[in-house]
Amino acid sequence: MLGSCGGARYGFAMASAKRFFIVDVFTSRKFAGNPLAVVIDGRGLSSAAMQSIAREFNFSETTFVLPARNCDCARRVRILTPRREIPLAGHPTIGTSWILASRGDIALDGNATTVKLELGVGPIAVTIERKRGQPDFVWMTHRPAEFGAIRKDRARLAAALGLGASDLADRLPVQTVSTGLPLLFVPLKSLDALKRSVSDAKALTSILTSRDVTNPVYLFTIERAHPLVVRARMYAPHDGIVEDPATGGAAGPLGAYAAKYGLIDAAGGTFTIRQGVEMNRPSEIRVEVKRGAVGAHTVRIGGRCAIVAEGTLFA
Repeated sequence: MLGSCGGARYGFAMASAKRFFIVDVFTSRKFAGNPLAVVIDGRGLSSAAMQSIAREFNFSETTFVLPARNCDCARRVRILTPRREIPLAGHPTIGTSWILASRGDIALDGNATTVKLELGVGPIAVTIERKRGQPDFVWMTHRPAEFGAIRKDRARLAAALGLGASDLADRLPVQTVSTGLPLLFVPLKSLDALKRSVSDAKALTSILTSRDVTNPVYLFTIERAHPLVVRARMYAPHDGIVEDPATGGAAGPLGAYAAKYGLIDAAGGTFTIRQGVEMNRPSEIRVEVKRGAVGAHTVRIGGRCAIVAEGTLFA
């Protein structure tokens, strides 16, 4: 049951022992995709304690579930990397929704159930499709994308990634795009260039301005044109993440980027992102883009999950 705002009917256990789950996100099989730790009752934990727990798990993100402050939301979810709290991320939102639905904390009604989660950026809608009473696929709706400045220093950017300027796609810009978490999007010409790229904290710091020094760098290329399949890698050494096997927070902005720059029809479309291949943790993210009445694109990203473990955390 979703309960009332403020948590009075949530039934959380108030104790120092906290239940947690580990779930692999954007995959249908265990030990692939992007691993996520979900602490299902974060009440009583300070921000410092949450950060320590996130460092202990040392996944790209850990989530902490809390009663919602916004009565329109099913839960509040705080998302932490090993080094900081972030306002939005895709695989933590998808994975946490999957865990809550699997436990019955989000009641599934009919073939698809839509609820809102309260994230750092505000309410975010998730739609949980079910099969045989259990979650089968989760969609997350992104906020409208914001496009930042186009970077002109392409040769310098390429060198910091272990590449040459000729490895960058000719007609696509290097640009920061955000639906809540800014990322620097770097389009590449080929799978070979993507495979040769490197994640070097010192080199990446040298190419980022003081304003975007903590922004992850997201590299992508076209693996197949019809139907469109994008291959990607994401580096965020500033967050203690050398490489991320699946980045839902980038998939939404990439959908808007794809529509803006002609990778899909301007009116919208669907495509697949494959990520984590080089890490031996293959992931698959579905992206759905639709142009709204005022021109802005609505983007949903989605995928499946596999629950790997559950246990007790002594916080």
